[in-house]
Amino acid sequence: MAAPATRAQFRTYCLRRLGFPVIDINVDDDQVEDRIDDALQYFQDYHFDGTEKIYMKHQVTAQDVSRGWIYVPDAVTFVTRVLPFDDSNSSVNMFDLRYQLRLHDLYDFTSVSYVSYEITMQHISTLNLLFSGQPQFRFNRKHDKLYLDIDWTRDIDAGEYFVIECYRKLNPDTFTARGTANVSSTSNTVTGTGTTFSGDFVEGDYVTINSETRRIITITSDTSMEIAGPYDSTATDQTMTIDGISQVWNDKFLKQYGTALIKKQWGENLKKFGGIQMPGGVTLNGKEIWDEAVEEIRKIEEEMEAYNVLPPEIMVG
Repeated sequence: MAAPATRAQFRTYCLRRLGFPVIDINVDDDQVEDRIDDALQYFQDYHFDGTEKIYMKHQVTAQDVSRGWIYVPDAVTFVTRVLPFDDSNSSVNMFDLRYQLRLHDLYDFTSVSYVSYEITMQHISTLNLLFSGQPQFRFNRKHDKLYLDIDWTRDIDAGEYFVIECYRKLNPDTFTARGTANVSSTSNTVTGTGTTFSGDFVEGDYVTINSETRRIITITSDTSMEIAGPYDSTATDQTMTIDGISQVWNDKFLKQYGTALIKKQWGENLKKFGGIQMPGGVTLNGKEIWDEAVEEIRKIEEEMEAYNVLPPEIMVG
């Protein structure tokens, strides 16, 4: 059979690996789904292939300024830094010190040394860090809010942008956003009812509405966003979905770990019948199945922690 690309195929793969349909696997369907969810959560929390690094752009709204925090999408697990609000990373004009250095002292790499230039730029960077500093923030993914410890009335204005460096988990399932959307064939604006666009989407995501997929350009509020091009037809009260990343289901670690968790559940179910002799002289031994599964899980987790875990310093929040 081909590599699993959906939840149903992954479920069948794990059961087949345990012996189904040659033998019965005494695990309820809901228990299998629960163990798959557990395996996926562990994979997304600790495996480096379970997340991706992104730079999330956010346009500040008047509501952000008044409450002092912004929504962060549910899929974001870690926030590593917020890029500075000053102009140290922006284009420079002709009166800027860096422009003058490049114009007069470093106009030709073949005739002058760039050592003094590099030392000067490091000194300027240190001065920026000393006087401007890095924006301080607090984030916990359980409530999806990013608190910036700044003076919201002075340091930033509504309509300005800032960029967040963060990690987002890879979701193999199709994601359905909250609320409903209204789309138009004459406008690039999508409006929502009961939506939280800033909490469900990241700019650059491809969202499917009314069977048509478009790229999100800008999220202007929780109920309004701009997409790349109008939809072919006008529609109201439509669900919004994002396709999952199907390759996740074929990850080697996830397949091993999911199978081991289902095997442990199988042994857990049979342990209460340990020692009971079945017709034909067969004796149930759920404890042995459970012990084997526990040992397999321990080895899989140890191997993952040794080779596949992201560096601990990125785990902020």
